[in-house]
Amino acid sequence: MLRARSHLRKRVHVSGNEYYYIHIPSKLAHDSQFPFSEGDELLISVDVNSSKMVIQKLNSGGGRRRRRRL
Repeated sequence: MLRARSHLRKRVHVSGNEYYYIHIPSKLAHDSQFPFSEGDELLISVDVNSSKMVIQKLNSGGGRRRRRRL
């Protein structure tokens, strides 16, 4: 299992909309077992009883992708 510590951040846009961000550390995201890529459509579920968030990939990566530098 891949693990890393992170924080939940809240930003308020000039329009008044609130957005929440979760930082995924690069050491976790660059691991060969990390199952997500930029552009993947994700389903986020929250189990309020156990305070757990589950993130699942919905597609096979048909969205936008960023090229990696060599």
